[in-house]
Amino acid sequence: MSKTDKNQFKTVVTKSRALAVIGLVLAVNLALSLTNPFAKTSIEELPKDHSWISWSVHDYASQTKAPDVVYVGSSLLLHPLTMLDAHHLKKPMDYADHHRSVYTEERIAAKVGIPSASCFNFAMPGGMISDDWMIVESVLTGKRKPKVIVLGLCARDFMDNKVRCPGVTPTFKYLSKLINIDPIVDLALPNIMDRTDYLIGKVAYLWQAKPVVQGLLSDVARRIAGGSSGAAGGNGFTPEQLDKLLTADMASELERGMLVEPPDRERQFSDNTKEYSERYKSRHDSLFKVEKQFFDKLLDTAKKNDVRVVVVNMPLTSLNVRMMPPGIYDEYLEAVRTSTEKRGFVFANLNDDTKFPSSLFYDTVHMNSVGGQRLVDAVVDVIYQDKICIEKLRQPEANGSGIADGGSPTM
Repeated sequence: MSKTDKNQFKTVVTKSRALAVIGLVLAVNLALSLTNPFAKTSIEELPKDHSWISWSVHDYASQTKAPDVVYVGSSLLLHPLTMLDAHHLKKPMDYADHHRSVYTEERIAAKVGIPSASCFNFAMPGGMISDDWMIVESVLTGKRKPKVIVLGLCARDFMDNKVRCPGVTPTFKYLSKLINIDPIVDLALPNIMDRTDYLIGKVAYLWQAKPVVQGLLSDVARRIAGGSSGAAGGNGFTPEQLDKLLTADMASELERGMLVEPPDRERQFSDNTKEYSERYKSRHDSLFKVEKQFFDKLLDTAKKNDVRVVVVNMPLTSLNVRMMPPGIYDEYLEAVRTSTEKRGFVFANLNDDTKFPSSLFYDTVHMNSVGGQRLVDAVVDVIYQDKICIEKLRQPEANGSGIADGGSPTM
């Protein structure tokens, strides 16, 4: 065989192999599309990918009954309520496992005059109102619905300059496997590149399923490596070492022992004005407009499912409010108040420097445990003053199975 013939033969073999690989990928994609092994029909089947939302969702699914009250919001709720329980119960609280508000449960039971109450804290770090909608729409419906949702909000939830669009946040992407987002894809993914990625996933199954596959591979890798909370696992790997073993895409957001609130001390004050100068650098009107629509959708979903909503404008330091673009805070406040009251829900403006002075904050937006206690006391008072909330909380428990097999999410 001549040299030319050999080169031609190698070229043919190379092309044949390439075509074979392409054919194999297409065949696998077709097979997966037909069998759809990663289709999510219940929250129990979502991957345990060590994200904040994953810990919360799976804990919620494990409850024997739907909670009476569910907090939904951002870290403005998450941190002070967790700190409060650590101090109130006098024991460490691990964010990976603790998703209740025991202090709220005790206060509601005493105030409303019922034997006991249950309260779940579904607040997410950096949560946007679109994330709140996704939680309510995909999880807090059917047999999983609570009697009351306490929705803690601030202006950042509508116009954070670090968020380019709703559909790219970890919470939104994780829970989107539970519902069909086609009707709101233009709202959630207004950016053409993000929407193109979503549309490719509609026809290319492997592309669509890559976050799920990554989550499964991450979980397998951690099991093999023996990673565990806080200290070295069975094979001697610490969480820090384990994160180096995994790819960046597979690194977890939260592990047991990674973030624990102590029962005997408050966090030291931290100046986060630089961070919020970036979050507030512009009005981000395009996002603000979209998030207002998600807020309306959240309220409509709750109303459709007969869930009472108490919307709370969260306390902030006056310094933080002054950092916002001119006019945006008042515009946010009016939009939230109007939409809430239009649907007959409860609106409470708790942003009051006289009741929540800067001494109750550990930075310009997050309250400490003392602030958390004052917040819960104020929220429980608001609930107690609402006749519908009281009626719902005093209703006897409905017969039926636990929330693990709750009704299908609506859309």
